[in-house]
Amino acid sequence: MKRRSFIKGSAAMGAAAGVSGSKGWAVPGSDKIELEGKKCATNLLAACPYCGVGCGTIIQTKNGKITNILPDKDHPTNKGLQCIKGLTSAEAIYVNRLTKPLIRKDMSDPHTGHISKTKGSYDPKHFREATWEEADELITDKIVELVQEYGGNSIGLYGSGQLPVEGQYLENLFMKGVLGSNTIEANARMCMTSAVTGYFKALGSDTPPTCYDDIEISDMICFWGHNARGSHPILYWRVADHKSKNDIPTLCVDPRRTGTVAGLEEINPENSTHFPTINGDISIHNAIAYAIMEKHPEAVDWNLLKNHTTGWETYVEEVKKDYRPEDVIDRTMIPAEEIYALAATWAEASIKGKKRGQGGVLAFWGIGYNQHLHGQHNTMSLINLMALTGNIGRPGCGPHSQTGQPNAMGERLTGGLTGRLPFNIGLDDDKHRAVMAEAWGVPKARLDAVASAANPGMAVGMMERALKGEVKAMFMIYATHIDLPDAYNLSRPAMTKMFTVSQEIYKDAPNNLYSDIILPAATWGEWVGGTYVQSERRFYVCDGTANPVKGCRPDMDMVIDKIKSIGEKLGLDPKKIAPYERKENGYYDPEEVFRDFLKASKGTDADLTGILEVEKETGKSPYQQIRDLRGIQWPAPTAAIAKAGGTKRRYMGQESYWPDKPYAEFRHPDGKLHIHMCRQDYSNYKEVTDELKKLGTDPNYFAIDHLDVLVKARDAGLTPELPDKDFLGKKIGTVPKDKFPFWWATGVVYEHFHTAKTIRAGTTKKLVPEMYVEMHPEDAAELGVKDGQWVKVITRRNNPNDKNNEAYIEARVSIGLDSVVKPARNTVPKGFLFSPWNLSVADSADPAKNRWLANGTTHRAFDPVSGQADFKKNACRIEPLS
Repeated sequence: MKRRSFIKGSAAMGAAAGVSGSKGWAVPGSDKIELEGKKCATNLLAACPYCGVGCGTIIQTKNGKITNILPDKDHPTNKGLQCIKGLTSAEAIYVNRLTKPLIRKDMSDPHTGHISKTKGSYDPKHFREATWEEADELITDKIVELVQEYGGNSIGLYGSGQLPVEGQYLENLFMKGVLGSNTIEANARMCMTSAVTGYFKALGSDTPPTCYDDIEISDMICFWGHNARGSHPILYWRVADHKSKNDIPTLCVDPRRTGTVAGLEEINPENSTHFPTINGDISIHNAIAYAIMEKHPEAVDWNLLKNHTTGWETYVEEVKKDYRPEDVIDRTMIPAEEIYALAATWAEASIKGKKRGQGGVLAFWGIGYNQHLHGQHNTMSLINLMALTGNIGRPGCGPHSQTGQPNAMGERLTGGLTGRLPFNIGLDDDKHRAVMAEAWGVPKARLDAVASAANPGMAVGMMERALKGEVKAMFMIYATHIDLPDAYNLSRPAMTKMFTVSQEIYKDAPNNLYSDIILPAATWGEWVGGTYVQSERRFYVCDGTANPVKGCRPDMDMVIDKIKSIGEKLGLDPKKIAPYERKENGYYDPEEVFRDFLKASKGTDADLTGILEVEKETGKSPYQQIRDLRGIQWPAPTAAIAKAGGTKRRYMGQESYWPDKPYAEFRHPDGKLHIHMCRQDYSNYKEVTDELKKLGTDPNYFAIDHLDVLVKARDAGLTPELPDKDFLGKKIGTVPKDKFPFWWATGVVYEHFHTAKTIRAGTTKKLVPEMYVEMHPEDAAELGVKDGQWVKVITRRNNPNDKNNEAYIEARVSIGLDSVVKPARNTVPKGFLFSPWNLSVADSADPAKNRWLANGTTHRAFDPVSGQADFKKNACRIEPLS
């Protein structure tokens, strides 16, 4: 272990209660955990609180306390299986908990220009405990003051895919309907919005048209930049099982040779292809399309193109002109003969599916594929190829994006992002603004005003706006500021300037360092209830004990209280906006909110009012319907569809089952799939990346002021920066300080989920306890480093808190599959490094001690439409750790 070994304090972390090895923050009066003392059922149905696969989970309790987690054998998604994260999710619930509201004694006050001198510190002396009433009153007064002085758009919110749908729906109401702010974002922006905007551009609406049942009837499966074995294990296991039983071909496109690649090759290496590209996805799509048109024209679905798409002529012409596999090797990094061979396999699967009327090519991708400067074009380009070959509109094929957070899909559906309203409709839609104004009980003029309020740059942009003084306050709800890139220069100084309110579970959560008021939240398993939506559009009820740690409140209850207190002071009618009252158990009823959500969905392409029709017919409540069916997939516009469990697939056939459908085959006004040619052109690579180098290095250079540069980079399919490859191969410590010869990517590791719960769970923390950097053996030999050695991974960004102004992480070198550093299950190409970001605060959440903060070092550049930052292609150098 390392010289500052965090394991020293972790001797007891494997105890049955899952006690964390972190010493945490010694908040006065918060050392003992006491529950509210309410009774609950011994078995509660829920969805797993981690990834977007949405595994059915049974929460077991004893005396009102969560004691164990079991997979639900009757759930159609996981069928009695569950990965290590889900199985150990109880271990992190009663650890390191906040139990009372805290107020920073020296708060930042953007109204007077005062910046707190204590932000960034964990010292308890800087805080005082408060009652809920005092904290709520202080928040209300401060937010109302700022809204009245600077306007609603000066208030921001960064939400989470951990929140239930009901809370997300009300947070959007609160921001847009009550405060009049369009400065609302969520960690979905860093996770899946490149898929969102790509779907909108191509298909006219968000979310995959496919479902998990398509796995078992597909003829070929692809993973694009997606290590499903690590990030979405149940999905991978279902694919591997189908491959094992039916010998289907598979393709993995990923710079690393991951566990997904190796696992599929173990089943059958003859029909398992791996394309190790770093930035070449768009060129690979186009090269495959070229090869199919030239060598396998019978696989082109001309009927689909001519009758059901637009833009196909330009696409076909430009692909034929510029994307011969031989001519784009500089971008794909794949030999032409391998592209031709894969195209033959793709063509065969496409023809087979078309003949059978089901099956074909099913394409999965996850967070990593979206986290590119051209992430939206990655999605659009893949859909172009799917349309060309007819792999959309029937069971067993199509594009399918997997979300990261368990309810990121709900965040998207409830419109909890800049410029969005619930049900997949933009804030710029006047008709839908009227619908939502009525549903929310707010004047339409209020939403009309919000529609003209700008938040350029979305999540990154609202933090840049805060640095400029435009955003005065921010609510941080579960999502942490270290989700965002370039944290040392972006989110942390931004939070220092703003009045910041955090709803948090843990005492040592990163947001608490920079918060003025901290509110203790009840977490998953402790709620009264609520719903999640997983990646195949399946709503699932997450029941809870309604017996949280004493002093904590559900997030949904907090937003209802905010709507009432702040709404009244802003001259609105809170009883009309939030007509909810606390029940005998002391909490609001989320099912009341859910019914209002269902009513508001009527007439949209996410219509769920069939659930309400079933309730009228049978008396069975919406939640009970969902429990009995183990989920309902939206849309469910009629009672018959709701009773059948909702709609498994979307597009191409809506008219057969949906009376008065809101669109024809695809959701665009013309009813067609829109094909947009996406290109990669490296001719101006250095010129553009030299400009983007200024992000995080020049404090006066903001991305939102240079969106034109991001558009140039996006349209050419570039990366945010380039490594100084001439210095690759130099011995460690000899590369000049201004040179960065390696590619470095961040991502996830199987045992951990993002940065909060799993690093506090005894089992998962033991399995992967330390930060590492995967390295090719030749790079290690040239550097002169050994397996297991601690090094610094340094990027071009600045860290004002470091004496050398260097942004870096400390990590152990992991070489190959026999590394002493676990998990050691992936290998990387020469010149390319990889580290997980899940362990960012596992050594310490205190900035003075933390050395694993991956997103302190990553590049701030983002896709100019999706707003998603590029975490995958940073330039770095390796230095010895003294």
